[in-house]
Amino acid sequence: MPASSLAVNSAPDPHGLPDWAAAVFPDGLVQEGRSVWAPRDYAWDMSEEGRINQAASNRSGGGLAVGLHFESLLTAALARAGAETATDGVLLDLRSGDGTRSVVPWLSLLPRVRIVASDPSSLLLAAAMGRARTLEAEDRVIGVLAEPDRVPAAPGSIDMITGVACLHELDDPDLVLNAAARALRPGGTAIFLAPFDGHGVLRLAYERISAESALRPGDRLDPDVAVALRTIVDDIAKRTLPDPRDPTFAQMEQKWLFSRESLEAAARAAGFRDVSIASHNDHETLYRDAGILQVRALTGRNDAALPGWALDILDGFDRALRPPVKRLLMLEGTIVLRR
Repeated sequence: MPASSLAVNSAPDPHGLPDWAAAVFPDGLVQEGRSVWAPRDYAWDMSEEGRINQAASNRSGGGLAVGLHFESLLTAALARAGAETATDGVLLDLRSGDGTRSVVPWLSLLPRVRIVASDPSSLLLAAAMGRARTLEAEDRVIGVLAEPDRVPAAPGSIDMITGVACLHELDDPDLVLNAAARALRPGGTAIFLAPFDGHGVLRLAYERISAESALRPGDRLDPDVAVALRTIVDDIAKRTLPDPRDPTFAQMEQKWLFSRESLEAAARAAGFRDVSIASHNDHETLYRDAGILQVRALTGRNDAALPGWALDILDGFDRALRPPVKRLLMLEGTIVLRR
């Protein structure tokens, strides 16, 4: 990302914003709290705010290990985008949450960049700003209360847009891609981390394990593990080609498992000229490792385990699909878009 033409000092403007942010929001914002702002047409509703803040807890926390994991993924994304870490400019981060997964890594990886952290949750934005203060970087970050497709940034005012695990939570990801293309300057970059429909392979493996368990009365799955596998299978089924007209769709927190083809088509329709998608994992024991992690996460038990015969089934899937195929049938991936 080349150096931005936007100013980079922090003198206040008549709106009360630092001038680098005023250049992005020329119509101004309304201050809601310390370094947290809202669009002028933002309507605050107590019940809606409560619902958003409660649901947002899934996008928070995780501690140092989670932050380092996402910093590693974003480092690879920068390299794929050909972005220089010593650049300046303005980065708009979508669905920032409490900052652990995006704002904190970006502050470390891009030490000269100014960041607009956006999220519909005021509690999470306040937490993100608190993390920026802890890192003595509050002058480089403002929080804006907004959904990803409603951040009122001026057209062509943003150098980079990022979304760490946000596209799959939205009713219409195409709206976000369109809004990102409008906000980015020509030559700007968008980076998204997202889940892909390669999870269908895990669905097949888990369905086979569940069926096999019924044939093993003396060595069945632990009841908690059996429930976890059924839950994962159901979730994958719901998020594979979901029907947005289904009344249950609106209630789903995570809504999509993307295909390469659908995302590339949507990005090009939005006006992005270059589209690159890379898998996060393709190693020899991908499905075994994913099964162990998912079972522990769903049961909430570190001692939850798949029996040896179930691990043998996952190993069979790992042997059948070599790393190049796993890259095509991604579980998780990075999307790099160039305006």
